[in-house]
Amino acid sequence: MSSLMFCHLNDLVVAGLKTSKGFKKHMYNGCARAINEKNSTRINGEQVKNHLKTWQKRYAKIIKLKKLSVALFDEENCMITLDNEHYNSYVQDHKSDADFLNKPLMHYREMESIFGNSMATGNFAKDSSAALGIENVGESQEEDDVTSHAQTEGTSTQGATSSATRPSKKAKLAEMEDEGLVAAFRSVGENLVAAIKLVAKPNNELPSDLFDILNQMPGFNSAHISFYYAHLVANPHIGKAFYNLPFEHKLHWITMFITEKFPGM
Repeated sequence: MSSLMFCHLNDLVVAGLKTSKGFKKHMYNGCARAINEKNSTRINGEQVKNHLKTWQKRYAKIIKLKKLSVALFDEENCMITLDNEHYNSYVQDHKSDADFLNKPLMHYREMESIFGNSMATGNFAKDSSAALGIENVGESQEEDDVTSHAQTEGTSTQGATSSATRPSKKAKLAEMEDEGLVAAFRSVGENLVAAIKLVAKPNNELPSDLFDILNQMPGFNSAHISFYYAHLVANPHIGKAFYNLPFEHKLHWITMFITEKFPGM
């Protein structure tokens, strides 16, 4: 369902139909109709809008994690990467973030295209596993995990500690800053070559056998295949996402696109 939603809405973005305030109501309704036709479901535009908010919240988390000082971003595979040492240390205190690190991020290119710099997630954005149309009203706002963890460690003490032997807060902060700098420089040294390679790779490069794969898709004539291939070449991020889809989902993507562009097919 999410794949069909992103395919439909991303095509609207490519066509320049998304406004500065987002998608209009009839666009969500059109997306719902397209999904219902493919999946024999009965969802409405408001449920599509709520489901998109769920993914917008995930995208906000991804943007936050990309800004970690020890993280790199693999543009080719859409992955936030940390070396083993930093990954194990970070995940130990941020277990919920493990799903976003060192593994391909599903629908990243579509989220990047649809959400862009808009980071508002809304008060009723649901968990990605929540059913469509059901709002998690009791969901609490995320707190800063690092600050909370530091405060928890500082709440318990064993016996009376002399003020002469207790490190000052200023000294602790200085020590933490030094450790952070050392870790950052170590990460730069370890990942510099990888970063240069990533920057050097063209972002619009498509797999060389993409057209051959399209030619093998059953049920479409040469005009349909050529038209869809031109669409992928013009939108390489969609082309890369399409290339990695299972066969059945490739058929869904092409069918939905051709049906829209060639009514009455």
